[in-house]
Amino acid sequence: METADLAYMEQALKLAFAGMGTTSPNPSVGAVLVRDGEVLSTGSTCACGDDHAEVCALRNAVAPVAGGDLYVTLEPCCHHGKTPPCTDALIASGVRRVFIPILDPNPRVAGRGVACLRSAGIDVVMMDEMASAANDLIRPFKKYIVHDRPFIVHKAAMSLDGRIATHSGDSRWISGNASRFLVHRLRSLADAIIIGKGTVVKDDPQLSVRLGSFSGEELKPFGRGTWRIDGYRNHFLRLLLESAEFNAAAVPLRVVIGVPDVLRPDLKIFGDDRILLIGTEKQRNSLEDREDHRFLRELEDSGRLVLVNGDSPAQVVDNALRLLHGRGILMALLEGGGRLAASFFDANAIDQYLYFLAPRVIGGGVPVLNGRGRDTIAGSLRLCDVSTIAIGDDILYSAYGGIS
Repeated sequence: METADLAYMEQALKLAFAGMGTTSPNPSVGAVLVRDGEVLSTGSTCACGDDHAEVCALRNAVAPVAGGDLYVTLEPCCHHGKTPPCTDALIASGVRRVFIPILDPNPRVAGRGVACLRSAGIDVVMMDEMASAANDLIRPFKKYIVHDRPFIVHKAAMSLDGRIATHSGDSRWISGNASRFLVHRLRSLADAIIIGKGTVVKDDPQLSVRLGSFSGEELKPFGRGTWRIDGYRNHFLRLLLESAEFNAAAVPLRVVIGVPDVLRPDLKIFGDDRILLIGTEKQRNSLEDREDHRFLRELEDSGRLVLVNGDSPAQVVDNALRLLHGRGILMALLEGGGRLAASFFDANAIDQYLYFLAPRVIGGGVPVLNGRGRDTIAGSLRLCDVSTIAIGDDILYSAYGGIS
């Protein structure tokens, strides 16, 4: 593959990355339209129901596109949904070639888009060299469309001995300023942030994107191509570190698993309507007897409180994720405590482990996964695509597991 081809696809991947968190439940896709070595236009997926990246690129073109080449990060769709097939628009445009790195995991497409383009005389070029990079960005959509669940990233800051808090519950701050800044970059790309009811009571968190509240020398490397990733060269992480702009106005859905014993409208999680509390049907009678039952009823009537079935924490997690899938959540950050994380682990619901290891030793306290766990080493979860990055004095450890 020519160097220029790789550069155009890299540009398309950056466009796809920049759109994450704004396109769900559609995947974020980037496209670059080129003719005679000149970029005519670019496009990225709009909000669900609006144009896909390919159509955006065609409409943004500053010159006729016939005979041009399109570089797009995912196989063009070939079915009618909320928008017409992108393949139809490409065929009508007269483009000569379409470069793609991976096929669409959606069973309704999955190679049919390529076949449709080729049958119309368009040359489709598979860029295998960029397949791994494109796959890193499409993992959330693949989990969503194939397994009917959101992609769950368990984000945690921990001491070297695996603790997220002391025995007294103190956890601020285990990791450094640069690591926390990176977390807010990650939040700006997520559709939801998940915590447990205990975190609401203990911390009264905002669960917001606060990129503008960070400053310092340790932030200078961000937005530059100076980061070293050891192990698997994760393209999502690379762009998370090296991209220059993020959506500081992003407002991920705040999800609380469990209903805190006392709820007040002045808690920070109720700053707007982007809040969802998920309790269990077993709690219904007890919720009616509480002093705050009127507020709870108001939350349920407005859809901000939903009760699901489940005889175990893992079953509650599974049904909660079904609910989030139905609401179009592609990627969610699991930021709750050790017990909630253990429930997700038991439900085999964690897809990516993103752990910030700080140079501290607590010697006790709350473990990152505060459950029984596996009985044997042979039965433990073996992770894959492991990456490590030095973030100041911390080490970011990323690996994938689950069924994604």
